[in-house]
Amino acid sequence: MCLLLALLGAGWITRDIIVAQRPVDVWWLWAGVPSRPESAGAWATTLWEPVLGTGCLIAAVVVLRRSPSVPYAVSAVAGVTLLFRAPPLWNLGADGLPGAGAGARGWALITAGVALVVSVLLLIAASAGRGGADRREGRLRRAPAGVVAVLLAGSGLILVAWQVYSVRELGWSTYWGSVVGDGDAYRALLQPPGNWTLLSLALLSLVSAVGAARRAPSMRPLGLLTAALLLAHGAAALAAEQRAGLISHFRALAPRTQLDVATAAFAALAGLVVLLALARPAAGAAAPRGPVGGQLPPGYAPPPPPADLPPNW
Repeated sequence: MCLLLALLGAGWITRDIIVAQRPVDVWWLWAGVPSRPESAGAWATTLWEPVLGTGCLIAAVVVLRRSPSVPYAVSAVAGVTLLFRAPPLWNLGADGLPGAGAGARGWALITAGVALVVSVLLLIAASAGRGGADRREGRLRRAPAGVVAVLLAGSGLILVAWQVYSVRELGWSTYWGSVVGDGDAYRALLQPPGNWTLLSLALLSLVSAVGAARRAPSMRPLGLLTAALLLAHGAAALAAEQRAGLISHFRALAPRTQLDVATAAFAALAGLVVLLALARPAAGAAAPRGPVGGQLPPGYAPPPPPADLPPNW
């Protein structure tokens, strides 16, 4: 099922590359600087398709290897997919994306629906197989866990602060419309509303930060996926800002724009550091007990022979 989620995203990415005038146009679409597709249609993918697709492929490999972290990896991928695939269910019927025909909208709606159903099934399967996984997985090391908790908490709080600023600037009704997608103009069929995406990133960052502070082994897959999302979000924003000439003229920018650039840089840096920190092996990871390569671990002795030996022993 993880492979199915990855294939859904890969199919739409391939479709966008085909309709693009140049393959690099797909990157600028993901960075928020779209150009018009070569055909009269509309774009379909966002930055989250390659990130979620990669996460689904890694989760599939973890399942095939029967790792103790299977329930957590599957839960992380399924939960994040639910967050980013839910909005198209109610937004694809809107007219915020010029050039999107009924056929493309229909296929995108099917994609979102299938992704949600598969995600729910994965969550059910992961919850059924979660018993005893904590005992087989080692806890996070203290120093990396502290770094991860601080960076993810900082990222989440910064994103929440921007949401509070948006509420004050736009008013509650307009802000809520930007969260659920009412009246928004979309760049792609599978694009979630802008503030929905930022709230989702803030939620994932804060939840992962709490898990890291507790050194819970269950948070490692979610923390890795959240870090990848933050890194992609920050890197894409920085690329768009560099193309617009904002970074080269940083000192001349208005304070709010400077904060935008600084937020993107912090998100990218925090995501990269968290990825590197969580890539380290956990403390006290369970090691196989018993003979390995014909040798017994230190402190283990072979079992004694039976008291009654069989005939001709």
